[in-house]
Amino acid sequence: MGYSSHVALYLPLILVTLLPILITHQALYATTTNLQENDYVIKDFGIKNGNLFITVEGTAGGSYDSSMGDAGYSAYLFDTDKGIFQVTVGEGIYNNGTPYYLTDEVEVNEIKLNECLSTKETPGAPNLYDNTVEYVDKSTNFSRVDKVYAIQVRLDDPDENCETGEHVDKIFSSQTSP
Repeated sequence: MGYSSHVALYLPLILVTLLPILITHQALYATTTNLQENDYVIKDFGIKNGNLFITVEGTAGGSYDSSMGDAGYSAYLFDTDKGIFQVTVGEGIYNNGTPYYLTDEVEVNEIKLNECLSTKETPGAPNLYDNTVEYVDKSTNFSRVDKVYAIQVRLDDPDENCETGEHVDKIFSSQTSP
């Protein structure tokens, strides 16, 4: 029996075995890369155990708009007594559908549609689980959160009007402290 007859004999078995795995992989990939807006609809926010938190209707950081590629990201922002901080959700470095999470401090006074965002690195860390996103920074003692946002950011070329090239493209939701 030659090589081609072995392939013909085992090909149906291989396909039947691999097909469910491929379908499952595609389904998992689709749920993380196709933006689900309920992942960005804010239900509650505050400070818990010293960490800033937002709860959402869907899965915190569970999806992002993959059509933006590396030209944008989604973010959860916390406007606090110590400044504005964000946890970002974007396309992972391996482009395999797994979101990538980072934190930044936002250096603007107000979040507005189409406005430039100036950001810098922070010692904070993102923590996302179930329907909760946390900004964890043990070196900063937050005492209040005034407002929170869930936004989408578009990355353009930097220019004299916006050094970072980051612009607020969409505001999914926001809430203000009572």
